[in-house]
Order: sequence, then structure tokens, then C-alpha cells
Amino acid sequence: MKIYNALPEGNEMASLEPARFFNLGIEQVEQIIEWMKDAKGPTQPLLVHLDVLLLLSERYPSVAEDRIYKLDLENIRTIFLAWHERNSAKIPAKFREEIKESGIKILEGLKKYWKP
Repeated sequence: MKIYNALPEGNEMASLEPARFFNLGIEQVEQIIEWMKDAKGPTQPLLVHLDVLLLLSERYPSVAEDRIYKLDLENIRTIFLAWHERNSAKIPAKFREEIKESGIKILEGLKKYWKP
């Protein structure tokens, strides 16, 4: 077994592990997006999944560039904003705009790693 460096992923066995987390996250986001197309409630798990992908992207940028392209970020944005508009009245007023802004900010952060 080869050891490349002292980082957690710095050995032959662990080097591909971050990709597994990206793949799982992307799969989860795709399922959530399908659900959110007509979800009629003020809660959603999308932003936390996207935020975790963003955190992983910042830690593993080269893996992110190989994986994030699988997400249709514009479609996700459209579905998220449609969900927000549809459910806005059910979200406490003090959080409405912040949730929307948070989603947009996370998606913009992920765009840095989207390489077709």
C-alpha cells in the first residue's frame, strides 16, 4: 500500500473515499429535488445537503470538480426558488428571506466547482 502524504486521504486505500461521499450527496440531492418539485411544506433537507457538498468541495476541490458537474445547479436553483415561493407564507417571516438567500449563496458557492 502506498502512502502519499500525512493527510487523512494520503494513502492508496483512502484516496478515493471523498468521491464516495460526493456520490452519496449527489444521489441524495437528486432525490430531494424530485420531492421538492411539489412539496407543500415549509421544511426541506436540500440546503443542508448542498451545504455539506460545499464543505466537501472546499476541502477536496479536485474531487469536487470531478463530481459536482453531475448536479444541474440551475435546475436545482429553479426548483428551490419555486418551492420557496410556494411555501413562503408557511415559513416564519423572520426566516423567509434568509432561507432564500442562504440557498442562493450555497448554490453560488458550488458553481465554483462545476466544470462540465
